[in-house]
Amino acid sequence: MLFQIARGWRLGLPRQLVRIAAVVAAYSTALFGGKALLPLLRPLIKVPDFVIAALGGAVMAMIVYSLINTVGAILFKRTAQQESGIVRLVYGITGAVLGVFFGLFFMWLLVVGVRSLGAVGEAQVHAQGPRALDALEASSPRSSAAKRQSPINVRDENSLAFSLARLKKSIELGPVGDVVKQTDVLPSGIYETLGNMGEVFARPERASRFLSYPGVIELADHPKILALRADPEIADMIQQGRLLDLLQDSRLIEAANDPDLAAQLKRFDLRKALDYAAKGD
Repeated sequence: MLFQIARGWRLGLPRQLVRIAAVVAAYSTALFGGKALLPLLRPLIKVPDFVIAALGGAVMAMIVYSLINTVGAILFKRTAQQESGIVRLVYGITGAVLGVFFGLFFMWLLVVGVRSLGAVGEAQVHAQGPRALDALEASSPRSSAAKRQSPINVRDENSLAFSLARLKKSIELGPVGDVVKQTDVLPSGIYETLGNMGEVFARPERASRFLSYPGVIELADHPKILALRADPEIADMIQQGRLLDLLQDSRLIEAANDPDLAAQLKRFDLRKALDYAAKGD
């Protein structure tokens, strides 16, 4: 936050406004411009179309952001380049105020990332059983000192999932946590879905029920998926963790780009499948 305020003071109001326009234009380009590069990038990058669109959108966003900022730097002077002291003061103050909003924006991105990953980590901790939950509660800042110091032997207490879950709980505690929840523009259902996914795949019995859901069976019985499942080379790449080789495999690319399979994936209701997997506990 302090860095963004100081930077805003140095850049001044006009360049800060240009930065805002650059961020909006870059995000719009990333969302809608990636698909426009598909015909150009397909011969150069051998991966599924959705990966090409994501990469192309990211590259176009960086180019657009850099170009707009470069034009702004040419057209507008920084605060220190103003000759009048009053103008420098106005430039600095207004630029610093906009720097506050930039700082809040980047902090919001960080909080959304922590809450999203923490939802998955928290679900995995829940799947480990009551002792893991006790360890998570004992690590909470609101827990009593005696409870935090009590030895709880949980095998994965220092795991990444446990750390993310603990960080998420810390962010959501107290008045600050209430503000975070109320100002988060992402629907709360997204975090719930991420948590359900983490819990389903952390429990073998739930994962089995998920795979038996009719929609999942329908996807698994698609001819393209059946061909991939029956291919020993694809199975070897999955077992060996060769994800890059897998993404570049022509058979996977053909399946991922199949319009019929893509339409079937769009019709698939992930939330209902997760609810189905949670039944029977």
